Amino acid sequence: MTGVTSACSGSSAESKAPQQRKTASSSASSAAQPASRSGREELDEEARRLLGIPDRWEADEKGLVSSGSLALPGENLDETVEPGTALRVEVACAGEGTVTFTVVSGTAKTAQRVDCTQPMTNGFDFTTAGSSLAIQADSPDEQEVGTAYVVSRTT
Repeated sequence: MTGVTSACSGSSAESKAPQQRKTASSSASSAAQPASRSGREELDEEARRLLGIPDRWEADEKGLVSSGSLALPGENLDETVEPGTALRVEVACAGEGTVTFTVVSGTAKTAQRVDCTQPMTNGFDFTTAGSSLAIQADSPDEQEVGTAYVVSRTT
């Protein structure tokens, strides 16, 4: 069972197609969070800053495919890509722990484990093999880390 949540980057361009999904097990814990800005939201913002979000939307609006933060565990699904699209995927996290980011399109799949204590970004090239692109994040330390990702077309 999954629920749909909105993405976290605050960009109007992001509402084109990506959908973020959060598993039922993690949505129960987030429902109990107070309305004020949580530590997790601050960690997400720190991870987004590492990737230059939202400034990258303005600098490369045409090449940008998707960008934002992910719930843990969570997934962002973009159904606007075409098979054979060459992409650059950049991920970052902040906090104490690790996050495994997984990118899936058709039969193509790449996973990258990121140490959130290191203030740096991690990137890799990825070519889609299907008509959708899923960005997934999972962590054993889900309350201690924040996530961010940027997917852009390579030229």
